[in-house]
Amino acid sequence: MTDARPPWPIALVTGYLGSGKTTLITRLLRHPDMADTMVIVNEFGEIGLDHHLIKAVTDNVILLPNGCLCCMIRQDVVQTLRELHRAWLMGSIPDFGRILIETTGLAEPAPLVASITSHPMLSDAFALQSITTLVDAEYAPSQIAGATCRNQIRVADYIAVSKCDLVTPTEVSDLHDRLIAMNPLASIRQSDAVIEPDHLFRRTASRPLPPSISCDSGSDHLAGTTTLVLRPERPLTWTAFQTLINDVLNEFGPRLLRLKGRLSFDAHKAPVIIQAVHHTFYPIVEAPPGSGHDEDFLILIFDDAVPASIVDQFACTGLVVLPWPDQGAAE
Repeated sequence: MTDARPPWPIALVTGYLGSGKTTLITRLLRHPDMADTMVIVNEFGEIGLDHHLIKAVTDNVILLPNGCLCCMIRQDVVQTLRELHRAWLMGSIPDFGRILIETTGLAEPAPLVASITSHPMLSDAFALQSITTLVDAEYAPSQIAGATCRNQIRVADYIAVSKCDLVTPTEVSDLHDRLIAMNPLASIRQSDAVIEPDHLFRRTASRPLPPSISCDSGSDHLAGTTTLVLRPERPLTWTAFQTLINDVLNEFGPRLLRLKGRLSFDAHKAPVIIQAVHHTFYPIVEAPPGSGHDEDFLILIFDDAVPASIVDQFACTGLVVLPWPDQGAAE
């Protein structure tokens, strides 16, 4: 390094779509010891809702381009870290003490780990301390069948199991045993347990990345995954929307990886955050103030093609496919 500063510690948070990464990170960022943290968020989908939820807590957020870390924007992560280092040397950004990277729910973490640890400059300026993987207790049995979820679990130093209140104690215990079998070196706990920042940014025992941890489904592990972005063309009625969402989740739940958005309705005084995973629709919450975005939208991520009828169904409620005004053409 050309400067005398010790390497910046990096903590990586990964986990499948809807597993609770943003909830965990938002809670972590409220800890006083995280005040000097730079957050890098990679969000799958045209609009980074998770980025805006985090930004309500801290402005030190970098939203990377749309895509998967391992196969679409891996070099952008490298470039972002290099630019952070350069900007710090020039004094054009405030000093920061650590970096927290949230991957997209469909990311394979191994290529990012390899980028940080093998890049000549990055390995001097940054030090990967730990990988935390969120596992959704409700949907883990089906999600673990996929290579991406398995790989996220295998590389973890810490495994945080979320949504334990939605399953039985026996199911939690069985999942715990299965996770131990998949990764006996990881520390496993429930995601609502207290996780001290010092744990994430303390260097873990040095161990090589297992050779089996790669995109074991090939470089096309997102093949078939499609994203539908909708925006309102007229005021929305909550009753009609709720009825449609129930129908969509009942019919397409197994294929629906994630539904999320920010929408305004006649029955609510302020915009609300909409979220669902498979057939589970989560309680709506009021959109946090100062989120940095005043455009309403809804995103649906399917594990295959968008159902042909679904666009027409949403159009009946006033949600249609429209270009995002700040983006222009799709990226």
